Amino acid sequence: MKNILVNKIKFKGIHARMVAAIATVAVASTFLCGCEYIDGVLEKFDLIDNDYDDSPFLDTDETASEGKEATDEAAKEGNESLDSGASGNVKGPESFDFSAFYRKFFDTDSDGEVKKVRDEAGLTEENIEKVKKNQEGYYAFDKLTDAGKTLYAELLLILKQELEDVYVSTTSEQAIDIVFNYLMIDHPEIFWVEGYSFKKYTVGDVTDKMAFSGQYTYDLKEVAARQKKIDEYVNECIAGAPSSGDDYYTIKYIYDYLVTNTDYVSGAPDNQNICSVFIGRESVCNGYAKATQYLLNKLGIDCITVSGTVDTRSNVEAKHSWNLVLCNGNYYYIDTTWGDSSYQTVSSDSDDVTNLPRVNYEYLCVTTENILTNHKFSDVIALPECKSMSDNYYVREKAYFESDDLEPVRELFDRRYNEGSENVTIKCATKEVYNSLLDKLVSKGAVFDYLRGGYDSDNKKNVRYTTFEETKTIIFWL
Repeated sequence: MKNILVNKIKFKGIHARMVAAIATVAVASTFLCGCEYIDGVLEKFDLIDNDYDDSPFLDTDETASEGKEATDEAAKEGNESLDSGASGNVKGPESFDFSAFYRKFFDTDSDGEVKKVRDEAGLTEENIEKVKKNQEGYYAFDKLTDAGKTLYAELLLILKQELEDVYVSTTSEQAIDIVFNYLMIDHPEIFWVEGYSFKKYTVGDVTDKMAFSGQYTYDLKEVAARQKKIDEYVNECIAGAPSSGDDYYTIKYIYDYLVTNTDYVSGAPDNQNICSVFIGRESVCNGYAKATQYLLNKLGIDCITVSGTVDTRSNVEAKHSWNLVLCNGNYYYIDTTWGDSSYQTVSSDSDDVTNLPRVNYEYLCVTTENILTNHKFSDVIALPECKSMSDNYYVREKAYFESDDLEPVRELFDRRYNEGSENVTIKCATKEVYNSLLDKLVSKGAVFDYLRGGYDSDNKKNVRYTTFEETKTIIFWL
C-alpha cells in the first residue's frame, strides 16, 4: 500500500492548484492579500486546474512503499467549468458523482483501525445522521447528494474539534475539495480554519482510503477566547436591530452597521475571516462578506458569501467576495465592501473622491444583471438568477426613476431635506433616463428650483454633484 500526503494551503483567501508528481519539481508562488491574485506561474507550468476559478493550492509530498512507484494523478471527474460572466442559474460542481467514490468502512481486520479512529473522532453513523439533519436548510449543504452530505458532516465534525488524520468516506480529492468549499460557504463562524490536508492510501493505482486534516490558525483555547469577543460585538449589534417582520430593514441595518463600524484596510490581521471585523474593526472583502453573512444568519436571514472577481478603475478581474441574500422571499446580491466609502472610490466616475457618501447603497439588494455590471461569479457553487427589484434600496426609498419626469425628483429633494440628509441620490433605470435627467437638472438648471440655500459669495446658487455613469446614478449634495 502506498501513502500519499497532500496539503491544501489556503493563504489569505488566495488559492493556486499545484500537482507535483515528481519530487524534483519545485514551484515558487507569490500570494497577494485582499482582492488581488496571481496564478500565471502555475498556468505556465500547467500546474493549475482550470476547472476551478478559485484555483485551490495543492502541495503534494509522496512516499511509496517497497516495490511501488510513487505517482499521483489529480482527479478529473467531470467538473464543468463555468462562464464567469454568465447570468441565470449558474451550474456548479454539485453535479459531481460523490457516490462513485463513496467508501463505507466495515468491521473487517483491514478496516478495524480505521473504524477506531473514526469512532474516537465521533464519526459514528448516529452522529453523522444527526449532523446531516441539523444542516438541512443550509444553502450549500442542500445542493449535495446524500454521499456528499455524509462527507460534509464528517468534515464539519473534524474541523470543529480541530482533529487530524481522520479517515473519511471518499476516495476522491475532488470530492473533498468541493465539500470543504461548500462547508466553508455555509459556516462563516468557522474562523480558525484556513485550509486542509489529506493522506491518500493506495493499492497499486487505486485509492483505498483517505485521511483528512484541517489547517488550523488557532488552538481551541484561543478560539474560545476570540469567540467571546465576537459574541460581545454581535450582541451589541443585534440589540439595535429592527423588530419589523420586513427583511429589508434588517438587511439594511446590518449593511449600515458594518459599513459604519469597519474600515477597509488591505493588511488587516485575520482579514479573510470574521475576526478582522468583529475584533479588529478592519478588513477586506472576504471579512466584510463573512461578517455580513454571520450577522444576517443570526437574525434569521438566509445569506451566503459569494466569490468571484470585479473590475474597478485600477484593477481588472481582482479577487472579490460579496453576498447572496434572501429578502422577503426573493434572492438579491449585496456588496457590503463596496458600500463602504473607504473602498467605494474605485467605482466612481468623478475625480473628486470627497464627493462620495459615507454609505453607498448602490450594492444593497441588487439583481444579477446589476451585479454583473462590474462583478463576475466564480464557479464554486450554483447561484440563482436574481430578477426582483421589489426590495432594491432605491426602489424601497422611492429614488428609482424609470422616466425623466421631474415631479418625483422634486418630491425626493423635499423628503431628503426633511430627513436632514446630506445628499439626494437618484438611480436611473436606463441610460436614456440618466442622460435626460442629468441634462434637465444640471445643464438646464432645474435642480436649482429644488435647492434650499446653497448660495455662493456672489449670492448665486451653486450645486455639487457626483455622477456614476456606469451604474446610472447621480448624487446631489445638500
